[in-house]
Amino acid sequence: MDGLTIEQATTDDELGVLVEIRRRAHPDDVMNVENLRFNLDQSEQLAYLVASLGGEPVGTAMVESWADLAFGHVVVVPERRRRGIGGALLAEIRERAGAFGETMLQMEVRESEPESREFLEHRGFVQTGSEKALALDLTQIEAPEVGPPPGVRIVTRVEEPDLLDQMYVVGVQADEDIPGSEGVPTFEEWKMHEIDRPTRRPDLCFIALAGDEVVGYAALQVFGDLAHHGLTATRRDWRRRGVASALKRAEIAAAKRAGFRKLSTESEDRNEPMRRLNEKLGYVPEPAWSMVVMQGPVTPQG
Repeated sequence: MDGLTIEQATTDDELGVLVEIRRRAHPDDVMNVENLRFNLDQSEQLAYLVASLGGEPVGTAMVESWADLAFGHVVVVPERRRRGIGGALLAEIRERAGAFGETMLQMEVRESEPESREFLEHRGFVQTGSEKALALDLTQIEAPEVGPPPGVRIVTRVEEPDLLDQMYVVGVQADEDIPGSEGVPTFEEWKMHEIDRPTRRPDLCFIALAGDEVVGYAALQVFGDLAHHGLTATRRDWRRRGVASALKRAEIAAAKRAGFRKLSTESEDRNEPMRRLNEKLGYVPEPAWSMVVMQGPVTPQG
């Protein structure tokens, strides 16, 4: 396309432009420069891109190789769509994913934007799952009692900071058992995502202990006055005993005490136990944030 340029964003100013594009497309986007800078500093197989048309920033994309799969994202501001910008960005991240040594690219699009799904379907992507978003209005509830099962205590990572190896084993088990999950992260990848991100706070990371053994954990991510549930992981031999619900209640109580107004979460549509638990705890659907998971080949077919 004449006048279209795609450049890699590496400086904080360039990342700021990327954040602005995302918010022009989706005003509720919570990404910020601090998070993007952290991600870049931690991974050599990650690229953020900004597309400009005649000098005007109009689109952005990212691609990352993580746990033996490439993950990507493409955003074009609404008034510039259907002009080839999204296609050019997708071609660029496919090429970079191939350079990372990957053969498949996974992307998520909002369930409320069927045109984005059609865009990917026309380019060889198929749906492999869906993430249903839910939210809990903390201003309308009292902080719940944690109530862990007999023999289990719930602590924060502030109180028990040296349990990462055990937490990783539990996290891998949980990730392997989530429908649609792809690949197993290394310890370093897991730690970067679950522990070290700027959005993670040790006082909002809860660990379920039976004696000295980690049998589950759950942690919140913080975005301004909003908090978001991360993975709720329970060791296989401790499932269906009330560990996950106690961890969730600990998160809700802590978020309420900390003054957050809303808690959001998402679960794979086929993850029936977590869906039932969220409904029991009072979460309601948040359709605008629900995602469709798509996968396609890095090398376009045909």
